[in-house]
Amino acid sequence: MFQDDILYSLATFAAGAYLFYIWCGDCSYFRANGADRKGAFAGARPASLKAVAIAVVCALALLGLQMFGENELGFASEQTKVGIFALFSWMAAAFLEELVFRGYLVVQSKGMPLLVGSAFLFSVLFALAHPFLWDYTVADGASVFAGEWKWNISARAFYNTACIFTCSLLFYFLRFAPNNKARSLLPCVAAHFAFNLGVFCIKAWQGFVEWTF
Repeated sequence: MFQDDILYSLATFAAGAYLFYIWCGDCSYFRANGADRKGAFAGARPASLKAVAIAVVCALALLGLQMFGENELGFASEQTKVGIFALFSWMAAAFLEELVFRGYLVVQSKGMPLLVGSAFLFSVLFALAHPFLWDYTVADGASVFAGEWKWNISARAFYNTACIFTCSLLFYFLRFAPNNKARSLLPCVAAHFAFNLGVFCIKAWQGFVEWTF
C-alpha cells in the first residue's frame, strides 16, 4: 500500500502538518475573538485539557478492547506488516481524516436524529475506506495506475472493518460530547493520534514493523 512508500508518507505528513498549522491559526483567532474567522476550518476551536485527556484515554481503552478481541479470535498472528514510514502517514491521517469526516462529513444543524444518522452513515464510509476488505497493490517499478485490486472477504477483514467503524463512532461522539462545548476537533485528533500511535507500537512490539528503508 501507499502508506509504506517513503515519498507518499512524507508528502502526506507535510501536507497534514501544513493544514494543521492553518487550523491552529484559525483556533487562535477564535480564542482571541470568540468567533470563527471567515473561511476557518471546521472545528477550529479550543478544547479543555480535560476533554483532550479523556479522549486519549477513551481511544486507548478502545484499542485495548479491540486487541483483546483480536487475540481471543486468533487474528493477532495474521496481521500485515508495515514499513517504518507508515507512521508518518498515520500521524497525518490523525488530523486529515478528522478534518474531513468529523469536521465536514456530518449533519449538525438539522437536529439530533440527523446528527446521529450522519455519524453512523459516514462511519460506515470511513470504515470501508480503510484497506481491510480490499487492497490495491502496485508491483515494484510499476506505475501507480497499474496496480491490482483485490478483495479480502474474511473474518479478520470484517473484524478489522468493524473496529474502524467503532473508532469512527467514538471520534464523532468526542466531537459532540457535552464536555466539548465548542465542538472542537482537538479531542478527536488527539484520540485518533493516540490510537494510531498505539497500533504502530503494538505492531512493532509484535514484530510486524519492517525497520529497513
